[in-house]
Amino acid sequence: MDRLRLVLVGVEGSINLGMIARLADNFDVDELYLVAPKASIAEAERYAARAARRLYESVIVGDIAEALQDVSLSICTSAHSSERDALRIPVAPWEAAEAAARTPGTVALVMGRESVGLTRREIAHCTLLSTIPASPAYPVLNLANATAIYLYELYKARHGPARGEPIDPEKLLLVEAYTRALAPRLAHREKVEELILTLRRIAGKPCIAPREAENLLYLLSRACRALGCSDEVSRYLQPGHRGHSSGGDRVGSRRGEHSRG
Repeated sequence: MDRLRLVLVGVEGSINLGMIARLADNFDVDELYLVAPKASIAEAERYAARAARRLYESVIVGDIAEALQDVSLSICTSAHSSERDALRIPVAPWEAAEAAARTPGTVALVMGRESVGLTRREIAHCTLLSTIPASPAYPVLNLANATAIYLYELYKARHGPARGEPIDPEKLLLVEAYTRALAPRLAHREKVEELILTLRRIAGKPCIAPREAENLLYLLSRACRALGCSDEVSRYLQPGHRGHSSGGDRVGSRRGEHSRG
């Protein structure tokens, strides 16, 4: 992990936003992105202490796809998980942090709204989903508290001893591209997105060895060649397709938005 991007989607509370800005300084976050924030940045400044500048240096975008531009690995978080729902099969925070530490380039940690978290569409944009183990009686953590746990795990993994070989982001993109080309030929339409998500998550998990990822990619490429869909793969790797979007504006360059005072 060369850079850590913290992405807050639809943050609603100014207190949480201010405290998270402070956490960004505590744990060496490189970039703070705000997706369609509802909280007042001016109000959040009261709770950010010496990290108030983080709020005014943040990048404001309108959609999660913009916030994940040029990201090698993205980790979405949720209080809800399910072993029967491919979208909501999670990894633990320390497992997500290990995958992040092995990934070159920019890694994004994506935190959802206080009220409803992340939507299914937003979760589908991420490489991995992670959930904090907590009491079944009350598994939902406060946004700032949950962010602190994830940033601590990422900080430990980032600054600790290297473990395992690096994850190649290009292989993750190729696995998804081959799966997008193959899936419509092999499965019913309603199953295609689930297959794409599953293969992307398998390739991005920290437990998979580089050689295993290479063998998975080899099998997908051979199958695609046999079914005559190799030409489609390059199309899915082009900018403008899923996962490639234009960037957002910095707070300071938005006309009149979130001005001090």
